[in-house]
Amino acid sequence: MQKNKPLDKPYLKKIEETTFEPIFVLGLPRSGTSILYKMLTKTNCFNAVTAYHIIRYDQLLHDHLNDLEEQAKKELNEEFRKDGFQDRGIDRLNVAADFPEEYGYILGSKLTEMYIKPTNVDRFREMGKKIQFISENDKPLLLKNPFDFQNISYIKKEFPNSKFVFIARDPIDIFNSTMRAIHHLVKNKNPYSMRIFEHYQKLYERPMRLQGLRFLFDKLPILPLLAITKVEKKATDRFLRQISDIPEDSYVHVKYEELCSDPQENMEHILNFLDREPDEDMDFSKFISPRETSTEKSVKKMKKYIRKHMQHYCEYFGYETS
Repeated sequence: MQKNKPLDKPYLKKIEETTFEPIFVLGLPRSGTSILYKMLTKTNCFNAVTAYHIIRYDQLLHDHLNDLEEQAKKELNEEFRKDGFQDRGIDRLNVAADFPEEYGYILGSKLTEMYIKPTNVDRFREMGKKIQFISENDKPLLLKNPFDFQNISYIKKEFPNSKFVFIARDPIDIFNSTMRAIHHLVKNKNPYSMRIFEHYQKLYERPMRLQGLRFLFDKLPILPLLAITKVEKKATDRFLRQISDIPEDSYVHVKYEELCSDPQENMEHILNFLDREPDEDMDFSKFISPRETSTEKSVKKMKKYIRKHMQHYCEYFGYETS
C-alpha cells in the first residue's frame, strides 16, 4: 500500500468530539459481504469506507479541509486507469476511488492485524471519526470486514450502539470461491490489491514463498484447502459461541442465495431493520449478475469433509449438513 505523508496530524483535534453510529456487514470471506456492502452503500443511507479512504488515510482531513478531496479522488481514478485495471480481478466488481472497501486494511498491514482488537481499537475510532467528519452528515457509518465475523462480542463491548448485518453462504461455494480467489492472487500480480494491501505487496517481494504458494495451488490444492477449512471452522465456532451474547435487536442476517434470488425483499428487510429508507425507489435486482462457475476439483473431492467441519455453521444458517 502506498505510504502518504501524515498530513492529518495538525487537524486531529477537530474530530475529538465527533461521534459515529457503526453498522457492521460481516460474514466469512467470499460469503457475499462485498456485494451486500455495495448494495447498501448505493442507497445513500450510510457513510462507508472506500478505496480512497484506505489509500489516502493519513491525508483525509487535510484533503477535506483544504478542498482537495475531489481532486484527490480524480487523481486516484486516473492512476487506476493508467495502471490498466477496472475491477478487483478476483470478481467483477468495478473499482474506483469511491469503491466500498474493507476497513481492515486501515487497521494493519498483516492478516493478523486486520480485525478490531485492543492494540488498534483507537485507530478504528479515529477512522470512524475521520470519515464521519469529512462526510458532513449524521448518517450511520457502514463498515465491512470479514475478519471481524468472529469478533462480535468485543465489537459490541467497545461500541454498544453498534448493529450487525450478517451474511451467510453455502460453505461449498465459500470454499470454492476462496480457493479460486487466492489462486488468482498468487498466480497473477493484482494491481488493485497491491495498492491497498501491504502484506500482498510483500508477498511479491519474496519469490521463494510466492513460488511455494503457486506450487501448492497448482499441484497440491488439497493442502491449502485443508488449511482454509481449519481457519474457517475456527472462525465459525467463535462466531457461534459469541452470537448468544449479542442482543437479538442488534443484528439481522441474510443468506447469499436468498439475496440473489430475491434482492428486493431481502434488501427492504435489512433496511427496515436498520430503520433506513432510500430517498427514491431502488431496483436492487440490477446489482445481481448471475454467472456460471465451475467447482474446483479439490473442493469436489472434499465436499463431505467441508460439510462435516462446517456442520454447526450449516445448522445455524440452514444449509445441508450432509
